[in-house]
Amino acid sequence: MKLSFKTALPVFLGASALCYSSISASADQTEISRKELQVRAIHLDKLQDPLKTKARLLPRNLLLKVITSPCYESLDYLSTQYAGDDKTREALATVNDNFHELPVGYCEGTDPCPNPWQSTDATKLVQKMLDEFTKWCTFLPDINGSHDNGLYYIQEFTWFYYRNQAGQDFVQGKVPNDPSSNLLTGLKFTTDFSVQRGEFMWSKASAEKVPEWVYDPRIEISDYQLNPDNTYQYRSFNEFFARNIKTDPITQTIPSRPATMPERDYLVVSPTDCIMNPLVQVLQQEDGSVTREYIQNPLQENLVLDVKNIPISLNDLLGETPEELKAQFNGGTGLSCVLMPNTYHHFHSPVNGTVVHAEIVKTGLYGYEDFPNWVPFDGNVGRPGTDFSQFQMFQRGVIIVEVKYKDLNGGTLTGYVASIPVGLNTIGSVVLADDIVPGKQVKRGYTRFGNFYYGGSLDILLFSKGLASGVVQTRLGTQITLFNVGDTPPVDPNLPTVRYLK
Repeated sequence: MKLSFKTALPVFLGASALCYSSISASADQTEISRKELQVRAIHLDKLQDPLKTKARLLPRNLLLKVITSPCYESLDYLSTQYAGDDKTREALATVNDNFHELPVGYCEGTDPCPNPWQSTDATKLVQKMLDEFTKWCTFLPDINGSHDNGLYYIQEFTWFYYRNQAGQDFVQGKVPNDPSSNLLTGLKFTTDFSVQRGEFMWSKASAEKVPEWVYDPRIEISDYQLNPDNTYQYRSFNEFFARNIKTDPITQTIPSRPATMPERDYLVVSPTDCIMNPLVQVLQQEDGSVTREYIQNPLQENLVLDVKNIPISLNDLLGETPEELKAQFNGGTGLSCVLMPNTYHHFHSPVNGTVVHAEIVKTGLYGYEDFPNWVPFDGNVGRPGTDFSQFQMFQRGVIIVEVKYKDLNGGTLTGYVASIPVGLNTIGSVVLADDIVPGKQVKRGYTRFGNFYYGGSLDILLFSKGLASGVVQTRLGTQITLFNVGDTPPVDPNLPTVRYLK
């Protein structure tokens, strides 16, 4: 039977009590048995600190947090690997030795300030990781007007690999500072954690704060479809996050997001609600020879933006796209479309045309090295200068559409547009619609390509050589920004409560 509310939970190791905690009821998804808690506690309590003799790896209060977390399996994996695998311990020691101070403006008090992940040794770093990821697992974001704290833990974890190649290598499955050698601990931990957090975000417990999002005026909930019960009540945060917008299937339009001049064949529209910027790298295939020179015009075809000595790699970014299609984007241009937590999280076709390729590329979710450049204080997310080459390492979709349009003499021109939805920092779910397959006819601003679930998300648009200029061109009356209202809510340091079964 279930333990009553406010029940003191004893967890025993042999005859001695490990700890007691006053626990309230909440999540159906996080129900676990008393017996399972004991098994978890006994296992973790046996793990020894590899840096100290006869010392437990997990302090008792941290152990209790871990065994009661919906993300226990990933947290247990990290703990076990650190305690028993020399390569994992050495890797985290290297990561800890290479943390950088935070940039000006990103901390309270005097700038610059130390990296919050900086620890006295690798064991303290692992303990900090377990504590922070336990909180992150059940974190529910708040909203206040045009501001929310949905990116709080995403930003916190980015300091782990901020200008830290060792940290980036670790979370992407490589030996720190030796990317030719694999070490899967960090990749498996972060991937499994993302899956388990995703499961929590589908649980009933995750819906606790959804009403405050629904009733916030900046969500514009009337733009979205009612649920089958004719309400805007949602069973989980992810159900709310992936809410469906109202469409008109007869006219094939989205009333609250009408496509500009649908009768004209040469227009491109935004694929989703987003912050949009041009890509400043010229798109190149990897041929082993890249000429680097001072950039007069970042979009000039024969120049490559030298970002950490890496040009954008079409071969990697476009996944298993046939080589003849990849070649179409040599010298092309692109736009970045960054979605924020409070916006619509489906993505649609930006053009009229025919799908010629569609796939999901499953890789990593973490490791963007320079978060302040990616999410600056001015809100210009993905601004010019952002190193988009790094997104070839992230889980993503690839959809390529063949477009045909008229030239000045009435002849037909052909080009290609790639839509690359990218999952970042706990977004493992880049979901393509079932009908997005080769041969599918798509309509600009209407045909749904797919959706994201909660986390950080991005859609990169690529245009084949000569097809489009790669700059954002707007028309009179089109939204270009929003007035701010409200303040960013603080993050509650207290963990959500959990329910147990005997």
